[in-house]
Amino acid sequence: MSTSQLPPHPIEATLTDLGQRWLLAVERTLPHSPHDVWAALTEQSLVSRWAPFDPDRDLTETGFVSLPEAGVAHAEDESTEDSIGTIVTVSPQRMLSLIWGGDPLDIELAPTASSTVVRLSHTFDDRANAASYAAGWHLCLAVLDGVAGGTDVQRMVGEAAKLHGWDDLHEKYSELFGD
Repeated sequence: MSTSQLPPHPIEATLTDLGQRWLLAVERTLPHSPHDVWAALTEQSLVSRWAPFDPDRDLTETGFVSLPEAGVAHAEDESTEDSIGTIVTVSPQRMLSLIWGGDPLDIELAPTASSTVVRLSHTFDDRANAASYAAGWHLCLAVLDGVAGGTDVQRMVGEAAKLHGWDDLHEKYSELFGD
């Protein structure tokens, strides 16, 4: 599937100064049921189609989980701080909270009459990474939209993201955040 076939998503996000950390929030309305979005968010085989990490299990129970960065080769016995995750909250079809690479990620779902509002919140340290994270999450959420809708969509992380407009998105989010 080409980028032009991806569900369109607006260049919208908020960036909040939390003092020593930053909060990036991205909200999208997906034309899918909370059940379908939840499956795409938590089932290992579906998560590995859209997320920037490859979980070693479903994300349906709290506790430790291996979350190595997608597309990065790791030795089987190699664990880095970035690949160790913790699932903090699992509230089916409502909330998934986890820690990845030391950063909290919260994904909230809110049903509407015909869709699901997805709000992703990413807390991180370095303000300079805000536009990069926003561009990456923009692509990931567009692919999540396709996956939740049952479309065979190519994952767009790492180098593949550059081929699908990441540079342009980065520039637009930099402008949005006043960089």
